[in-house]
Amino acid sequence: MLALMRVVGVGLMATVLLLVIREERRDLGLILRLGAGVVILLLLVPDIARVVAAVIHLSELAHIPSLYLALLLKVVGISYLTVFVAQLAQDAGEAGTGMRVELAGKLAILVLAIPLIASITETVLKLIPS
Repeated sequence: MLALMRVVGVGLMATVLLLVIREERRDLGLILRLGAGVVILLLLVPDIARVVAAVIHLSELAHIPSLYLALLLKVVGISYLTVFVAQLAQDAGEAGTGMRVELAGKLAILVLAIPLIASITETVLKLIPS
């Protein structure tokens, strides 16, 4: 809860500062947006670590192979990171760059999923009588 309050505080302060300097110093606005985004991300690192630890613990209890867990964590990480960077790009007025970052993230997820898709396909084909 304390981390959330810090994130909200940073977000609120950045928003107020951005409103104050918006017209006068647009160059500082971009730096402030980027800085606030990085600070917020860093404030969330301990919570992210706790979530990852909990997911690992639950996967061990459920006897889920580590291969699938690693894939899941990578996909979630790529998703969050690409959305974060795409939003920063949009804030900087570079919506096209943001869209390309999102596309790259989607492609990276697809590439990561290929071995899983192949494994599922092989399993299904083994179940189908020839």
